[in-house]
Amino acid sequence: MKATAMVLSIGLLAATGVPVHGQSTTDLNTQATTMNNLVSSAGESNVIGKISGDFSSFLGADASAVVTGLRNGTPITLKTTTTTPGITPPGSTTPGTPTTTTTTTIITPPTGHMGHGNVYITLALAKQQLSALGITQPTPSQLQAALTGGTITQTSGTGTTATTTATPLDGILTLRSQNMGWGQIAQKLGYKLGPVMSSMKSANQQLASQTNSTGGTAPTTTTQTNNSGIVSAGGQVHGNSGQGNSSGKGSSSGIVSASGRGNAYGHGGGIVTGSGQSVGSTGGIVSGGGSSHGNGGGQAKGHSK
Repeated sequence: MKATAMVLSIGLLAATGVPVHGQSTTDLNTQATTMNNLVSSAGESNVIGKISGDFSSFLGADASAVVTGLRNGTPITLKTTTTTPGITPPGSTTPGTPTTTTTTTIITPPTGHMGHGNVYITLALAKQQLSALGITQPTPSQLQAALTGGTITQTSGTGTTATTTATPLDGILTLRSQNMGWGQIAQKLGYKLGPVMSSMKSANQQLASQTNSTGGTAPTTTTQTNNSGIVSAGGQVHGNSGQGNSSGKGSSSGIVSASGRGNAYGHGGGIVTGSGQSVGSTGGIVSGGGSSHGNGGGQAKGHSK
């Protein structure tokens, strides 16, 4: 009986056109978490750059500032500069001086600090909402209305046939700050989460691919020298006269520092710090514990605890 009732409930939801967002919301949250985790391997700047790049056609030159502001939960200051041509005085052919006006719009995210995944979702939903109104490159004030709420006024036609439409928007971030889930927000706006999830999944795959292609690690530095081999904290040095891999070997001298065991072989002398062994034709110095063998210095052994 309960199973039948559940099936009927789902059927009624589908029949009334109310979307079932459960699975889509779960998948979207998974992709958001994946994007957040990619920061540790891809790096903060690369993830910010990827989000900015995905929305560059929507936000233009303001993409990076918007993404960074949403991420940090700090006010986003956007400026718009417009120039009005000067009016030509009657009887003159010389136009008047153009008038330049700069308008500043400040968007203050009510959600505070946001994860990278939630920043992506916010912008994807804002893009959907404004695109439905025919706005593909919003002005700062239009973007502000989509994110924090406001009214977008649009005029179509000219002259006596011109019509003006005012569309009130709740603001995606405002809804989010009211503890609404992404599925609830999408349902309220009348949009589906599928396209958002697909876009974010693609972004995550590209970030992961870039990380794998570079190994996700810092480059290894190799030092070469002609007269001595030096190894610090374990490593490898190749040279004409000195080589070391947790040890130094060479015809001149070998130095090993901060390693559990080191061996230095040389005709001139060997120095090992920590513990190790030095063998040379003249003498060897061992600090910590080890032994020194040489033609001139005989043999010395010491222990340190």
